[in-house]
Amino acid sequence: MSREIPQLGQAEYAVPAEAAQWQKRSLIVGVAGAILCVIGAVTSLDQFLRGYLIAYILLLGLSLGCLALLMVQHLSGGLWGLVIRRVLEAASKCLPLMFVLFLPILFGRQHLYAWMTDPSLTARNSWYLHTSGLTGWIARWILYFAIWGWLASTLTSRGDQQDRPLVAGSWPRFQGLSGLGLVLYSLTVSFAVVDWVMSLDPQWGSTIYGLIFIAGQGLSALAFSVVMLTLFTRYSPYREIVKPMQFHDIGKLMLAFVMLFAYFSFSQWLIIWAGNLPEEIGWYLHRIRGGWGVVALLIILFHFALPFALLLSRELKRAGSRLIGLAIFLIFMRLVDIYWYVVPNFAHEHGHFYLSPWYIVAPIAVGGLWLTYFFYNLRQRPLLPLYEPQIPSLLHQRIHGH
Repeated sequence: MSREIPQLGQAEYAVPAEAAQWQKRSLIVGVAGAILCVIGAVTSLDQFLRGYLIAYILLLGLSLGCLALLMVQHLSGGLWGLVIRRVLEAASKCLPLMFVLFLPILFGRQHLYAWMTDPSLTARNSWYLHTSGLTGWIARWILYFAIWGWLASTLTSRGDQQDRPLVAGSWPRFQGLSGLGLVLYSLTVSFAVVDWVMSLDPQWGSTIYGLIFIAGQGLSALAFSVVMLTLFTRYSPYREIVKPMQFHDIGKLMLAFVMLFAYFSFSQWLIIWAGNLPEEIGWYLHRIRGGWGVVALLIILFHFALPFALLLSRELKRAGSRLIGLAIFLIFMRLVDIYWYVVPNFAHEHGHFYLSPWYIVAPIAVGGLWLTYFFYNLRQRPLLPLYEPQIPSLLHQRIHGH
């Protein structure tokens, strides 16, 4: 029985016109925040750089999480990924911006990484940090972005080909690249978080550290996709195309990543606590004393327990208007979690809770600039890859229901 599919067109599936206003507002917020950040860099350089690092890790993780989900979707298929593919591609294309935004960290590195001015701190990890030194640190930064940029640009350029009719047998191939890409992604992200976050305390190490951040990136990417998908469903034709089942599928993935994040985090704590080695448990002691324990408790409750309980609900996962609230909250908790990982590394905050205004201003500034570039990327193409082989199945449910 043939399916009656409406004629595809660039205009019908274009990004809502309101996205231009979203982009403009994001730019205003980003520029205003950047001006405040300049003031912060002049008046309180150390605190500004710490807040900037928190913001950078959050937004870089969002771009990389979307890149990873894009590769997972190409490998697995499924309508859940098809309806957010353009969101994932637009976020992945923000990586050149994140490369440029790394410059404040590069130039302010001596205010963040004590081992760069005191080689004695790298006695335990000298084979990685001290031996390669600044040259190796910079070379790895360039290598990471070269790999990430290549993956993002190749996947999105092949995705561009699905916006026009294709000759049989000339469809772009995604699976081979995505399989290799996920391996490269896992390795590079693991090393990157060692270079930029774990080395804030060069005398401490964890082999599961990178996996914790990988799980957090996937969770934040899924949460951001829910936010954007819910916004799009306020407009036609996405209102008719996207069904509760797509939200349900993404909600199930969010639940899986919430559990994965909790599993990796608990595993790290359990192994270190059971070992009871002075050079390892100090890292946790700095994060449960002097008020930091309250932050740790908030992360346990609101980064795992509450989302886990809510995402068990089938009704919540199928209602985008309700799921969006949890998604926004999870992105905020990712910021809190990164804050908990970063700030207690510094001597002034060891066992003493501290919250600088720059820890709030910097994420707003970087987030505004990131969203500006994201909406710019998103508006360049229709919301759906019009000649993707799965499109008939997606449009069929628009006519006949799901």
